[in-house]
Parts: sequence; structure tokens; C-alpha cells
Amino acid sequence: MANADSIHHTAGPAAGAPASVVVAVLIGNEVTRRGLESILNDVPGVAEVTYHQDVAEAQTSLATGRVDVLLVTSSAGRAALSVAGGGARILVLVDDGSGVQELFGTAARPPDGIVLLADLTLDGLAEALHRTASGQVHVPDQLARELMEQARTELSTPAYPARLTAREREAMGLMAEGMSNKQIAGRLGISSHGAKRLVASLMLKLGSPNRTAAVVNAIKSGLVP
Repeated sequence: MANADSIHHTAGPAAGAPASVVVAVLIGNEVTRRGLESILNDVPGVAEVTYHQDVAEAQTSLATGRVDVLLVTSSAGRAALSVAGGGARILVLVDDGSGVQELFGTAARPPDGIVLLADLTLDGLAEALHRTASGQVHVPDQLARELMEQARTELSTPAYPARLTAREREAMGLMAEGMSNKQIAGRLGISSHGAKRLVASLMLKLGSPNRTAAVVNAIKSGLVP
């Protein structure tokens, strides 16, 4: 059974994020859910939260098209990563870094961001939600370093030997920093439409279904230092 709690706006959201973020939480474990609920009640800029215990309930909520971020635990499994729709982005809570590379690299619907349960604080969750809602890739620094190190040590040859233009390489580096299309446009001095075309070209050349997978594949290919 799903229930919804309204959370009042108390501070401005991060730059580029929606004025208010609508969150759907898919977590079966009641203890984890209650802990998240106590934190989400105080997260600034979150307008509404709905809680769901199974994929079917979450899918109904996502079908409205109002949800900005689907927040799930890694224990929800691949099923949770296949239900996002209506423009919702996926933010996954994980115990540690084990298994994260598989989520990014092989899942049919890779997540748009990762949050470590050990770092689950009010400020940390607020940053993760707003970054994810604004289209940025949220990965903790520690975990990002581990992923890059795994990519360097496990792969001796590029997975996707793409040939990028100089401008595409610049855009790829900015994507790896977690920048949105708007931020990439501002940094490169081009229009938002131009940035969107660059990102689409990168995803195509890297054989990636989304921005997150493109960054991971670029790391594997040695295109990002």
C-alpha cells in the first residue's frame, strides 16, 4: 500500500534542479523506509514523496509523469531498474561499492545516480536528489574513483574504440564531471541545442543508452583520464 507525505519547501534547490522535486521511493524493507522517511521530511526543495513496497505500485506512480526521481535500494534488483518512466530518473541506495559497476555497465536501465547508505545524511541526500533531478550524474567521489580504477585495471583494450572530435572530447570531459546539457553549453560557449546534439552524438558513438552509461564507457575506452 502506497502513502504520500507532503514535504514543505524550506530552501532553494540546487542550480538547474526543478523548483520542487517529486520523489517516489521503492523500498521493501520497513526499517530502511522509516529511516529514509525521517530524513526526507526535512529535505529542502522536495515537494512530495510517495512510498511503495513493490514494483507494480511504483509503476502506477511513475505513469502519472509527475515523478522526478525514483529512489530505490540495490536490493530492489533489476526489476526496479526497469520501471522508471514518465521522465523519472533513478537514484540507487547501495551498502558499498560492490556490484555498482554491474548496475552501470550491464543493467538494461542503468541508474542515474548512486548514494552510499554510509553517507545518508540530510545534506547528502538533498544534494543527490537535486543533482539527479537536474540531469546530472551523482556518484560519490570515493565510489567514482573505485569505478575508474576498476575500469583501468580490468580492461586492457577499449570497449568502444570511438573516434571523437576535439569538441566531443571536451563535452565528454564535462559530462564525466556530472554537468547537465545547460552547463556544458555554458562552458563551451554554445547553445543548449548544440550541447544536446553533442551529448546525443557521444551516446551514439559510445553505444550507450543514457548519459551515465556513456561516461562509464568513455572511462573504459580511455577517453576520460
